Amino acid sequence: MKIINFKKKKRGGSSPLRNAAALVVAVISVACFISRLGPQVLAQREAAALAAAGFIMPDGATALLRTGLTEEDIDQNPETEHNQPEESSEAVRDPAEVQSSSPSSSAQEGSSQTSSAQSQAPAASGSGAPIQELAIQNSGVQYQNIFVKNTNQNHKIDIKAELEKQPAVKIQTDSKPQVLIYHTHTTEAYLLQEATSVPAGSESRSTDATRSVVMVGNAIAAQLKAVGIGVVHDTTIHDSPAYNGSYNRSKQTMAKNLKQYPSIQVTLDIHRDSMTASNGTRYKPTAVINGKKAAQVMILSGCDDDGTLGFPDWEYNLRLGVRIQKQLSDLYPGLARPLNFCPRQYNLNMTKGSLLVEVGTEVNTLDEAVYSGELFGAALAKTLLGLK
Repeated sequence: MKIINFKKKKRGGSSPLRNAAALVVAVISVACFISRLGPQVLAQREAAALAAAGFIMPDGATALLRTGLTEEDIDQNPETEHNQPEESSEAVRDPAEVQSSSPSSSAQEGSSQTSSAQSQAPAASGSGAPIQELAIQNSGVQYQNIFVKNTNQNHKIDIKAELEKQPAVKIQTDSKPQVLIYHTHTTEAYLLQEATSVPAGSESRSTDATRSVVMVGNAIAAQLKAVGIGVVHDTTIHDSPAYNGSYNRSKQTMAKNLKQYPSIQVTLDIHRDSMTASNGTRYKPTAVINGKKAAQVMILSGCDDDGTLGFPDWEYNLRLGVRIQKQLSDLYPGLARPLNFCPRQYNLNMTKGSLLVEVGTEVNTLDEAVYSGELFGAALAKTLLGLK
């Protein structure tokens, strides 16, 4: 904050009126400073609390946690035996995205900067904590069966208009790579079997690719390859042993692949989410698709809301994102959480076809997440083939 010094002029001394005016201005300045400092301090404390609780979010996404989750926002999944948890205004890590229905949760991580509270890797899941299944859907801006959660201040969204705009993607099925799949937080992992509480010794992160988001990436890649769309799945670990700087490292991975394979038009950063209530309950977003349980999926498309992110082509990503959201909603009702349209970059400025995708949380099972990868991959393939 700029500090203004008021100096009296040396012309016959100071007048009472001038002194009174200076005092008023000084009081207003101090009040202004406190009003700005307060939210910053609170935000720092909240970010630190979120990191300590093991929230696995893209750097900077704590800004999405300002709104509260009320009991009206949660409908208990009848398949679970857990009681509906009591929630406070800061109980859930991403309450801004929780919508009523039957599986639940949200999460993300990063903008282009990393806060000190998020500089270390999140802790492992707390063993014994109850697991609650919920659904996140039917919230935000709606057009037909599509929902978008818009957290931007300066940009509204007209979903119908975005669907009518052409993405900057022209897919070729000539064996050249068209899609890059990678993972900024490669060690984000899932439970190996379904449970009603977090098993003792379970870890929310693992360098074992057979139990992490890498398996989801494999499932997506397989669906694309099956229809002739070339894919590069880069499984480089960016968040271990050091968590801080994950996005800088994944940006280097993106740049390397884009240089090596200039035919790549679409990049997908595949994550998994995490959400925890104040009482320790872990939320598990699920949907039943074709009689089989799947982890819910959330597409994230960033926006340069105030023009400071160096992200001039964000609208092209959004055009692609809403088309995939439409395909998911048409093919697999309930699988997709509302698309998250937010003022973040997440390295999505690297191409005009870049998106971040969250698949389940740390208490979804690996099978549920891989199944979701297959479903998302099929919807993605159909979307991209429509852009040949």
